Amino acid sequence: MATRTETCTEVAVRASPNPFSWEVLEDEPKVQRTCIGRSFRSTEYEILHTGGFVRLCTERGRVYWLAQNEHDHRLPDWKLHFSVHISDVPRAWNVMSELFLSQACDFGMKAVAGEALDSWPDEQRGRELTVYIFQDHPVYKGGGPMMGYCPGFEHNFWLGPEFERDSAFWLNFVVLAEDALAAAGVRSRGTAHGDLSLGHYASLRNEAFIFEPSEQLYIYPPNESGWNAAGHICPLQLPFHIRLGVECTAGLAKLRKLRASRGCCSRRQR
Repeated sequence: MATRTETCTEVAVRASPNPFSWEVLEDEPKVQRTCIGRSFRSTEYEILHTGGFVRLCTERGRVYWLAQNEHDHRLPDWKLHFSVHISDVPRAWNVMSELFLSQACDFGMKAVAGEALDSWPDEQRGRELTVYIFQDHPVYKGGGPMMGYCPGFEHNFWLGPEFERDSAFWLNFVVLAEDALAAAGVRSRGTAHGDLSLGHYASLRNEAFIFEPSEQLYIYPPNESGWNAAGHICPLQLPFHIRLGVECTAGLAKLRKLRASRGCCSRRQR
């Protein structure tokens, strides 16, 4: 078992070499690795290798996940998913982790870990890589769950509106990711069932839990419940063609429900 710690303190926004390349992480998955990225502010990134995922995140990202757990995953939980052929996940990770660092992203991203690739479930097809979109919420008022526990280091753990990235940032991120993945020869598996397609690889989904009446508890939104089952405000100003598709899909769903209800009434009258 590896016990040493490797720390990268070089500027993480350089294009090469990637301090968090898949090959390095898979060679020694339990070695602690951090990297200081410098853009408009210094950001410390680290690797977590747990639960069948490889995560590239910041301390603020870990607090965000803690807050989600504390509130039973009912807060807005927006994610960009990237659909990647299983055998291309290592190549896609290298592309996306470099992009994540070069764009000075905060919070986190993840990919299916090497040991979990063969058992990745079909119902999660199209979500092989994930980038988290932080959205502020009133429950974070005062900085979030770590305030009062980290005197002198509050700035590392603070959750607030100043850490939101706007729609333009994320839409540009999607464009850059689409181009970089295609240039690297990464293959897509198609948009995940239940996600809103944003491109050949990228899709959007809010995975905030929803109430299940039959079980009387909140559950992870099934694929059939769509891309925003909780009905939270979308953080992206969607392009017209995507908005049009969303509206058409919603209209068709309403029409099907109306026809089904009328058919039921007709059968009862007979």
